[in-house]
Amino acid sequence: MRLYIAAVDAETDPTSNDEKFTSTVVPLAARTDVHQFIWCAGVFLVLVTIWTGLRAYSRRIRRLPLAMEDALYHISVISFFGFVVALFLALYLGGAGHHMNKLNKSHIARLTQSFLVIQALYAMSMCTVKWSMLFMLKRIFAVKSFEIVTWIIIGLQAGWLVMTVLIGFLICRPIQKNWDPTAEGTCGNQIAGYTAVSVVNVIIDVLMLLLPLPMVYRLQTRPGYKVGLFAIFSIGLVTIAFSAVRLTSLNSIDFEDFSYTVIPVMTWTTAEAGVAILVASSALLRPVFDGLFHRVLSLSSVKTPGPSNVSDPYMGSQSRMNAKQRREFVNVGHSEESLELETRGPRTEIQAGARRSKGTLDAMTAAAGGSPERKGRMTIVVQQRVEQTYEGRSV
Repeated sequence: MRLYIAAVDAETDPTSNDEKFTSTVVPLAARTDVHQFIWCAGVFLVLVTIWTGLRAYSRRIRRLPLAMEDALYHISVISFFGFVVALFLALYLGGAGHHMNKLNKSHIARLTQSFLVIQALYAMSMCTVKWSMLFMLKRIFAVKSFEIVTWIIIGLQAGWLVMTVLIGFLICRPIQKNWDPTAEGTCGNQIAGYTAVSVVNVIIDVLMLLLPLPMVYRLQTRPGYKVGLFAIFSIGLVTIAFSAVRLTSLNSIDFEDFSYTVIPVMTWTTAEAGVAILVASSALLRPVFDGLFHRVLSLSSVKTPGPSNVSDPYMGSQSRMNAKQRREFVNVGHSEESLELETRGPRTEIQAGARRSKGTLDAMTAAAGGSPERKGRMTIVVQQRVEQTYEGRSV
């Protein structure tokens, strides 16, 4: 309610009438944090656009059809672009960055209306991008218990979406009191409402981070591969960090001077949503980066000077052995849905077998390239044989 009391005071204060902005477009506030917001928004708009293009290209080179998670991801991107545009409207039409006593009634109305739209689009963007990640995890780990927990988190995320939108629109009754401080009605505790939204958001982020870790822990694979998978699925820590910083930035809001103190929240809200979208795409971009690294390595090998005219059979044998060792490295394949394993040379053999046991993992069947309908814990056995030749003899 303090925001709207301050708006009335700004309208009726006779000492500030000469200082009020009269133009429709409010000049940009000469503040460092305002320029930081503009830079932050610009950087994440560019990064999200690039990552989205790389995601589409990655699926194209793997010839994968669009799935549910792709549709949800694109809805999130569109919502992200929408609420960034609304943030700039709040900046230039609502006077965000200036003190309330410099804004007239029309500026305050546009500022408040912009933030209602921002809150709804922010909730839609965050919700759909997390749904996208959850649907991807559900496709990777086709285990009944895992799917049940995933659906529960999807439901919690849907509840958070409804909660965020309703708090934004119904915290003041009637709804027009959100942008008209002179209207009859009351407003609830806005600080408590926005803080509750952020706290629930962080809790859901933590649940999503913990969700795949038990499945990865049970994988029958080398410790090195397991550590790599833990690192991939733990990338959500970045999103949690930005969500936590945004939560702390809410303490900087003074609703008696909302337009002046809201800038840090605008910056961290943009960063949080942008990072979530980048994280959702990063796990799918391996084919793109693989191709890039292979080209770089190929160029560097072409530029490397050739050997001297002196023939050394042992040097040649060592080079052949190193090449074989590089070819025999086994890593996760291009398909994030099945975590398919692929070989890197003719000497590497991968065998997969099912072992019936209590508490089995259907995902291991999918990981080995089989049907996820089979029950049983999959054991992946990697056999490697390195052949080295010395002076025509095989060892």
